[in-house]
Formats: sequence, structure tokens, C-alpha cells
Amino acid sequence: MAIRLFLLLALTAALFSCCGCGLFDPRNPELPGGGGVPWIPPTEPETLFVNIKNAMEGKIVANYERCFVDTGFVFHPDPADSVDLLSQLQQDVYAGWNLDAELFVAQRIFDEASSLRLTFTKRDTTVLVSAEERIYYYKYELQVLFKVGGAEIFRGLVDYHVRSVGGLWYIYMWLDKRDPDYSLTRTWGNLKGTKR
Repeated sequence: MAIRLFLLLALTAALFSCCGCGLFDPRNPELPGGGGVPWIPPTEPETLFVNIKNAMEGKIVANYERCFVDTGFVFHPDPADSVDLLSQLQQDVYAGWNLDAELFVAQRIFDEASSLRLTFTKRDTTVLVSAEERIYYYKYELQVLFKVGGAEIFRGLVDYHVRSVGGLWYIYMWLDKRDPDYSLTRTWGNLKGTKR
């Protein structure tokens, strides 16, 4: 019995080594950030928007978090979204919106989406507030395919206020606005408000 087991193990080992199946070969390292989704150290402020896109489309909340300042982050929705959701939900879901709220909502969106696609288009000249602070103006389109079925496209305008801390750039304020070209389309800020 022991001889049969030994022969079976020897034959199995010989097959693996002859087949070159790669079972014991080292694997290729993943890109930084987790889940194979790239995260690029934002030594230039524009890299933040590549990282946000990648984090959203890869649904990696840890990478998303790395785009924002640790303390002091604020989100301001379009005033019309505030009024709409206040009348629907009977509460101000945007009150006290900080990084914890942002990450909680992002995770809920990631959990409910089977896929996300985000596009930014520059809409105005970047404002250089100082060497360590800038404001970026974008149009965005966020396509969400939901796990429960259905899809929706969210469109709007965003003003990202960014600053450099220790040589890396972070978002410290997000102003979300409705796009007058798509007045009947919900904004990303509206989506975020419904998930809080």
C-alpha cells in the first residue's frame, strides 16, 4: 500500500514537472493599489483624476480614499440636488459630508454596481491659487450598470479644489453642479446623496 502511494505521488510530481503547468512558478506582481487596479502616486495634480477614474472603474475604495485629504475634506452638492433630496427623503443627507461619508457612499455604489465607467472632460482653465493649491473644472459622465438590473448615466460639472501635501496632491473640496446641457439628467452628487 505504501509503495503504491509513493509511486502515485512520484508520478504526479513527474507529470507537473514535465507539463510545465506553472503551478509552482512565481506569479507576476500586481500593480500598486490592490486588485490589479493601478494607482499612480499623484506627484502631479492631474494624476488625481486618473486615479479617481481607475478607482471608480475598478471599484477599489482604498484607491479612491487615497485621492482625498485625510482631514478637512468637504463635498458640496448642487443646491437643486439638496432641495430635491430634502423633499424626497425628508432629511438633509448632505449635512456634514466629510471623507467618512464620501467613502461610505463610494463603497455602497461599488457594491451595487456590476460596472462603472467614468469620463472627465476639461471645461475651463485651471486656476492656480498658489504653488500648492489649484482648482480644476471638469464635465463628467458616470455610467453605472447596476447588479439588480438597469443602467443610468449621471452627468454634471465638478470643481475640484486640490492641494499638495508632502509632495503629493489631494482633493480637499468637491463642488458638484448640474450641467445645463443635461438639465434632466441626475448628477453624481445626486447619486451619492441617495446612497447615504
